[in-house]
Amino acid sequence: MNGADKISKTLQRALAAPVAGRVIGKIKIFGPIMPVGASGSHFGGSVNPDRVIQKIKWAESLGIRSLIFEINSPGGSVVPSKEIADAVRALRMPTVAWVRDLAASGAYWIASACDRIVADPCSGVGSIGVISTHIEFSELMKKYGVSYEGFKTGEFKDMGVPFRKFTSSERKSLQSHINKIHEMFVKSVAENRGLDPGSISDAANGNLYLGEEAKRLGLVDRLGSRREAILQCEQLGNFKHLMVAEIEDFREEFFFALRSMLSYLPAEFGRAAARGFFDSVKAGPGADVR
Repeated sequence: MNGADKISKTLQRALAAPVAGRVIGKIKIFGPIMPVGASGSHFGGSVNPDRVIQKIKWAESLGIRSLIFEINSPGGSVVPSKEIADAVRALRMPTVAWVRDLAASGAYWIASACDRIVADPCSGVGSIGVISTHIEFSELMKKYGVSYEGFKTGEFKDMGVPFRKFTSSERKSLQSHINKIHEMFVKSVAENRGLDPGSISDAANGNLYLGEEAKRLGLVDRLGSRREAILQCEQLGNFKHLMVAEIEDFREEFFFALRSMLSYLPAEFGRAAARGFFDSVKAGPGADVR
């Protein structure tokens, strides 16, 4: 790269940065939260933790001022939910969770990691609890003369196989495991919300609350819609936004916004700013975000 190109790139970045600094990014958390590699859902797609975290890092690298997490999810696997919640909590920009129909279980865990939570009065919020399900068909096998034998090196090695009933010690072990996860869930939500774990223990019973009830219980900060979520971003970041950009379609949407907002400048300056911004996107960690 020659000297003129370096100057051009510097100018492009200088023009694009102030615009990005007045942008609210929006990341969707739609569908069940599933481990990496899992796919498909009757709920309409699934949430991949690596994908969400990649979008978060991309938003940070672009200098976006604030993030809205638009949530419509029944929750899902424990570790992926925690991974996303930890990434949200680590952000150094204002974050707002905007609950659409549902933010339950692991999805609420993610929402709790945001600085503010906005929900509709009719949204479903909470379901702070842990569940483990097990299908067992030993009686069906018995009906057809099928038996099961297992050879193992430890008492709990074949715990959960569907060919026999749980023993009492296995039930106790599994329930203890679930209780420990629940304790971590409640503690994390309480820390995220700035509450004492004891103060939300009554609400952490697996129940799903309407938005109005959730607000009374301290699980939600504001009742409202997208407009309220945007207002909370502005208040937290002390700025006035120019646009809300879907991170999924960020490059295309931002391109047209930049071109429009910079149209009052000479043509070459406007095009240079747009080119500079997208050059940085292509080279950055979110280059493959759609």
